[in-house]
Amino acid sequence: MDDIDFTSLNMHDKELTLSRNEALYLSDNVTLMIERDHDETVIIGSMRNVAPTAPLPVPIEIIEKLGLAILYTTDPDNQGRDYVGMFDINELYLLREIAQSFVKINNENVGYNLSRKIYTAILQDRYEQDKVLDNLITSDESLNKTLEEFPNKP
Repeated sequence: MDDIDFTSLNMHDKELTLSRNEALYLSDNVTLMIERDHDETVIIGSMRNVAPTAPLPVPIEIIEKLGLAILYTTDPDNQGRDYVGMFDINELYLLREIAQSFVKINNENVGYNLSRKIYTAILQDRYEQDKVLDNLITSDESLNKTLEEFPNKP
């Protein structure tokens, strides 16, 4: 398997809020990625067998973050509150690979919610910029249309 170099222009950590069901779902669908140096060759493997529909191999940092999310959301002292964690863009893109929009757990739309949350964390700034630009263009078109309808009005 070829090494995949995940890069992004914006490497700042992004906030991702996870419910108990979301954290458990993500944790159930990842496996530990193991990197071994064998004759100066990097081999990426997994503790679990990875089939086409099986878990995604991820670095231990993601597994630790998901573990903290599970501990937090299942701790009775936290009274069912969601976990707020920080993930970098590359980690979010890896988690995106797991979030299947049709997945429901205990009547919670886990896959859909995760997709929205992950894409919001990754793309919210760009989406907001596009939205402002679209509103400016729409407003400008409305103004031009109004001016065309009433050419003699100041």
